Amino acid sequence: MTTFWTENSILTNQSDTTPPAEIFDAFCQAIGFYYQQKGYKYTKSRPKVKIESKDLFVEINFWSSRSNMAGSSVGLEILPYVGSKKLKKWIKANGTGRNEYIYGPTKYDFRFQNIYGASVDFFLDLILKIDKYIAANLDITDNKKFIDKLLAENSSELITDNFACYLAMTNDPRLPEFMDLHQEGIGEDLSNKLLNVSH
Repeated sequence: MTTFWTENSILTNQSDTTPPAEIFDAFCQAIGFYYQQKGYKYTKSRPKVKIESKDLFVEINFWSSRSNMAGSSVGLEILPYVGSKKLKKWIKANGTGRNEYIYGPTKYDFRFQNIYGASVDFFLDLILKIDKYIAANLDITDNKKFIDKLLAENSSELITDNFACYLAMTNDPRLPEFMDLHQEGIGEDLSNKLLNVSH
C-alpha cells in the first residue's frame, strides 16, 4: 500500500505548485490499487471502484472539488451507491424508471476530505473508515438479505423511484406498501406504471 508514498511519488513530494488534479489522481490510484486487491474493479478515467455480487453491485465514486487550491486544498468527495445490473436492462425493456442505482447513502463521516499533504497514516485511516462502512452498510453478498434490510430500515437514503422499479422487477409483494409510504418520491405516474407492470 505504501508504495504510493515512495521517495519519487507525487504524494510524497507535494508543493505549492503541484497541480491539485495530479494529487487527486495519484490518491485515487492508491485507493483503487488497495481495492483491486480485494476484488474490486478500479476505473481510472472516472475514478471509482466497483464490486459485484450476483445481481447487485457496490460502486464507490471519487469526485474532486471545483474549489481546489494548489498548496492548500485538494478536495476528495467519496460517494457510494448500490445498484442492480438487471434493473438497468429492465428499465430499458419496459421504458419505465430512471437508472440502476437503488441506494445512495450520504450519512457517514468521511464524505469530504482534504487530501493535500495527506500522509500514509491519513490514507490508511481513511481506508479503514471506508472498509468499516462497507462491512456494516453495504454487504451485498446475499442480495435478498440486503434488500430485506433496506426495506426493514425504510432508509431515507433509498433512491425511492429506482427502488420501486427494482421491487416491481422482482415481483416483490411489498411494492404497493412501499409506494404508499413513498408516494412523494415515486409520483403518481410511475406508481401507476409499476402497478400495471408487476401484475
